[in-house]
Amino acid sequence: MHNTLAPNSGIFYLKSKFFLIRVLTYFSFLLIPIWIPKAVGVPSGVQAIAVAAYILFICSQWFFLGKEIDHRLKIYFRVNSSMDRLVYRLFLGMFFFILFFNLLNFLPTKWIYNSFWITWALLGIFYSWPTRGKIIRESVTSNFTEFRYLDSFEKTLVFLVLILFAFSIPDLPVLKEAEALKLFFDPNEKVSGMLWNFIKVNYYPFYKYPDLLNLAWSFHFYFIHLGLFLFVFYALLRFFFSRRLSLLGVFALLSSWSWTKVLVADFGSAIFETYSLLWIWTLLWVTRSSTYRTGLFLGLVGFYGTLIFYQWWLLWIPLLGLIYYFLNTKTNWFLKQGLRYASFGLGLSLLALLTSTGLSQDYFNIHPEYFENFLIVFKRKAFFSLAPLGFLITLLYAFKSNLKPFQNFKMDQTYLRHMLIAGAVLLVYDLLGGSGIFGSFSLMWTLAWFSLVPLELIFQTMSRLRSSRNMIYLVYILICLLDSHFEGRVKIIFRTFDL
Repeated sequence: MHNTLAPNSGIFYLKSKFFLIRVLTYFSFLLIPIWIPKAVGVPSGVQAIAVAAYILFICSQWFFLGKEIDHRLKIYFRVNSSMDRLVYRLFLGMFFFILFFNLLNFLPTKWIYNSFWITWALLGIFYSWPTRGKIIRESVTSNFTEFRYLDSFEKTLVFLVLILFAFSIPDLPVLKEAEALKLFFDPNEKVSGMLWNFIKVNYYPFYKYPDLLNLAWSFHFYFIHLGLFLFVFYALLRFFFSRRLSLLGVFALLSSWSWTKVLVADFGSAIFETYSLLWIWTLLWVTRSSTYRTGLFLGLVGFYGTLIFYQWWLLWIPLLGLIYYFLNTKTNWFLKQGLRYASFGLGLSLLALLTSTGLSQDYFNIHPEYFENFLIVFKRKAFFSLAPLGFLITLLYAFKSNLKPFQNFKMDQTYLRHMLIAGAVLLVYDLLGGSGIFGSFSLMWTLAWFSLVPLELIFQTMSRLRSSRNMIYLVYILICLLDSHFEGRVKIIFRTFDL
């Protein structure tokens, strides 16, 4: 057998080459917060692109940290699609960075700055040297195997999604100070101080530059929270639909004019109203993973919800109850081990709850404008007119799949029932508590999901008529594009960045 670790195998040369390329790329992105403030006269559009690139770099480090945590804790899991793995590791890395940056926040101002750069420098060196041989063979595209074999329609749709997402940025606030920005994004002061500490340290080099701080925080809410929202939505769709319909669902959601209108009215909804999707996907994915060690992620998702709004600590009750129900085929030992891993997040949730303010507010308050918001979101997108039919088909298939129209229809009934139950729990909680967890963005992804059901039924029935399916697919892409108000989104971009 060939010994790849032998001195003449060239492994050291390959590792050195990999290290040099990785470390140069890493520090090129890391130095963005240094050279942007010093670049006098740089157009605002260039600054925006540079800040967006820095945020993309930060997200990549969350992914690498999540991957390293998996390796150290020996967490091996099953996935429904490659996007599950990507989403899981991004959030897992972010959760641990939230904890670490909150520890750094206890340091004096000077040492926060020094620790920030020391942390990234050490991580850069650690991530750049391939400690395992297979890391050399990995690339960015290896984490997107879901999109390796796209056809021409799907490639076009991915391109349209990226373009539309980039041009859907709403008007940015004109505020310059951190405290004023906090009130802009969170006027009701729901967000925990721990989450603000994380954002503060994450963009600490921009603190002395008000314009860049404004841009960085605004882009954080848009690109990170809404970008992850789209990733999670696609991952949820892949539990039930084909790849091309899942892409169409993401495009339909993003092309809704409500996407921009909601953000213009309330930029902070990017974090408040998108948590419901993460909560439901987590329940399905933990059930799918087939390992009790993913209880760690389950607990951290509960902790993250408590950081967003302290009242959401109550969701721990249905979270544990539903996961116990969904995993009722597992042994008691498996469930106890999962609870042991989840207890880490439960303890952090209690800590976040104790440090939150406003605990004397009422917990139950009927939401008076819920139905009105639903009608507004529904009427703004023609594609959503399929949702009522999709809802009816979903209920019938979930509980009476032996009906004649469903003879050629295949959809995982177990996950379908689980999703409906989890969604109903959140809906009832929001109707009674009025906490906003099932707001406009949640209504949008729900309508987009149900709108895909009739199309999935048609596509499966016409499985042998590829040309006809392509024509139907193209028609719905055009329908979504024509009422996307793309010209309005472009005007906002040009006005915001003086283009």
